[in-house]
Amino acid sequence: MPKRVLIADDNDSVRTVIRSFIELEPGVEVCAVTRDGIETVDTAISLRPDLLIVDVLMPGLNGIEVASVLKNKLPKAKIVLFTMYGDAIRALAPLVGANVLLTKSDGISSLIRSVRTLLSDKLRNVEEALTRAALRRGVDPIHLEALTRELDVPLTCCSRDLKYRWVNQQYADWLQKPVEKIVGRPIVDVLGKEAFNCIRYRFEQALRGEPVTYQADAPYESIGRRRISAAYQPTWQANGTVDGWLAFVEDVTHRVEDEPAAVEPEGDGGQQPVQGSA
Repeated sequence: MPKRVLIADDNDSVRTVIRSFIELEPGVEVCAVTRDGIETVDTAISLRPDLLIVDVLMPGLNGIEVASVLKNKLPKAKIVLFTMYGDAIRALAPLVGANVLLTKSDGISSLIRSVRTLLSDKLRNVEEALTRAALRRGVDPIHLEALTRELDVPLTCCSRDLKYRWVNQQYADWLQKPVEKIVGRPIVDVLGKEAFNCIRYRFEQALRGEPVTYQADAPYESIGRRRISAAYQPTWQANGTVDGWLAFVEDVTHRVEDEPAAVEPEGDGGQQPVQGSA
């Protein structure tokens, strides 16, 4: 069954351009296009798409309000905010449940890469494996090494006091640090203050018991600025208290294959051209 995408934007040209590129993606179909926030919420609840691409400035309800409503109504749906006003609302994206925030100056190529990652079978398999591990309380080193063999991706296990309890070799290699220089240390010391502050709210979401999937840019102290795709699954004590989270982290900084060409639709409603290259 194809993955289903809903596109919400009050600009006819932008909707057309986004749809034309999404429909080129194998295994993906556009199930609806909408032009205002109320229509977007109603259509999404009716059709239950796998992913929504949502403009921020729309009539009725804005994109922030749409994401906030759908976070509760459709918790499994991925939401990409695609807007001209990224810097002004960047801190709001995780608060309302958006998985990714991209500016339209980032371009169609960045949007398509995010859609591919969020809809990938790999990410879905990782999310499901982390959920199974957390439910069976399989967060001891033996179970975590088995999870590494199953998934073969960078994994970590972090504690409520924001320290690393365990990391696999793939994660240590990515950060270019020895495992023993990570395990037991505060996350802020390992990542650096800037990177930690960029994604701290995602840690806080996990500690509230919320599964988290997102993409973000962050300047890491040891490896520089990276764009990551990540999934967190809270872990629980027997009394029902969240005691930390399991995390998958993938570096998607250099994923530039199959770049779409530049596209410059004529704007209506004051929108800027959508570029095909970030």
